[in-house]
Amino acid sequence: MATGIGVDTRTNVLENMEKRFTTDTTTAPQPYHAPTVQSGALLTGEAKADSSRQAASKEPQPDQTPEELLAKIQELEKEKENLRVQVWKTRKQPSRLVGYTTAGVGALSLVLSAIYASTVLAFIGLGLTFWGVLLLFIRPRKYVRSDLMDSTALSSLKTIDRVMTGLGYTAKGIYIPASNPEKAVVFIPSQPLKRIPKAEEIEHDTFVKDPTGMTMIPPGLALANLFERELGVQFSKMSLETLSERLPKLLIEDLELMHDVEMHVDGNDVRMKFVESMYSDFCGKLKTSTSVCASLGCPICSAMACVLAQATGKPVEFDKDSYTVDGRTVETSYRILDW
Repeated sequence: MATGIGVDTRTNVLENMEKRFTTDTTTAPQPYHAPTVQSGALLTGEAKADSSRQAASKEPQPDQTPEELLAKIQELEKEKENLRVQVWKTRKQPSRLVGYTTAGVGALSLVLSAIYASTVLAFIGLGLTFWGVLLLFIRPRKYVRSDLMDSTALSSLKTIDRVMTGLGYTAKGIYIPASNPEKAVVFIPSQPLKRIPKAEEIEHDTFVKDPTGMTMIPPGLALANLFERELGVQFSKMSLETLSERLPKLLIEDLELMHDVEMHVDGNDVRMKFVESMYSDFCGKLKTSTSVCASLGCPICSAMACVLAQATGKPVEFDKDSYTVDGRTVETSYRILDW
């Protein structure tokens, strides 16, 4: 029995000694690795690359390509033009709308007064009709007597005629479209032209040597610019067909310059007819006292030449004008030239 206990004791001691010297792989120390030595230039290059990558990741990336941005800009330009047209169209609407509404309610009151034999409705209808008609004639515009306007402009055009005649410039003027703010110039040659100059060649000079002639601002340029503002679109973006559709409404209804307008396009020849224009008396006086009408045209004829030059992008020559016996109708013709 004692011998068995001793054997067991020695066996336990040997097992404890084996456990003490047995190495646990899970807790064994890892081998030592010496740090790798790198040069300063390599470290600097890597640092720069890292910083570049970080900066690139922080920079905002463009959401749209240049082509998409250009398309967006063009779309905004079209929207701006459309809004401009709407503004010019609705500028006269408030007073006109109030006038029609008031006159309509007044007329309805008069009808009801006749049906129901009501004196009160009759007086209300008369009052509303009167004010409605009055509002239709009262517009937020400044009007000037035509004889005052004629007297002011006639002296200036007589001066222009005297200068042109004194210098020997009696040929027909050629209206040339320009890219400057004036948008058109008129060139009066002193001798038959071999070529038509570009506006960029002559717009800054009064007297031109090649080809010889005289450059001046057209008499009807301001009127043409007014037409463009009223329409709300540039003439350079309109075709002759579109112009022939929109111009009569502008001159007859919007500006009330004349009672009727006709425009006919036959190739490079354009003919216009103005019926009872507010410029009829003025143009008659100008035609009898100066030679401006034969060379440049009266203000309304000059304005139409400017419009045609801007719309076609080509030179336009004012051909002639003719009046009826009573002087109330004017027929003008223009010729579109090639460069």
